[in-house]
Amino acid sequence: MKLKLKLALMLMMVVFLIIPSYSFATLVYETTHWVSGTEGYTHNFTADQEPYTYQVTFADLSESPFFGFDFAYLSITSATDTLGSISDFGSFTFDVLLPGETLFANVFGTGGGDFGAGLYGIEISTVPIPTTMLLFGLGLIGLVGVRRKK
Repeated sequence: MKLKLKLALMLMMVVFLIIPSYSFATLVYETTHWVSGTEGYTHNFTADQEPYTYQVTFADLSESPFFGFDFAYLSITSATDTLGSISDFGSFTFDVLLPGETLFANVFGTGGGDFGAGLYGIEISTVPIPTTMLLFGLGLIGLVGVRRKK
């Protein structure tokens, strides 16, 4: 009986402590920057300490007929590989298998509008693991435990 109680308490700890940390997106890097004329910028950031899938959102924040972009490009690279890229604004995902690695967000753009300048924003966050998948995994572990007991 004591063993069942201990197992139930451990399962509750897993559900209440571990699952919430994996089920929410965590902002890893965020920046905004002006582009005037044709310019390129590199922003450094460090991947989390766990292998994750990341989502990048590349946005035109100009919001004015006086500012904007004629062209915009973003790539995420490591020291050796291109992990993902996008021409124009939008979002994409990429995977990091080496946690703690320094990555680079490389932006190249041509300002538009009346002033030939634009404001962009980059947001990089982890993609959350669905809570249902974690609960499914816990259920499988429980079934294995029940089967071993019989």
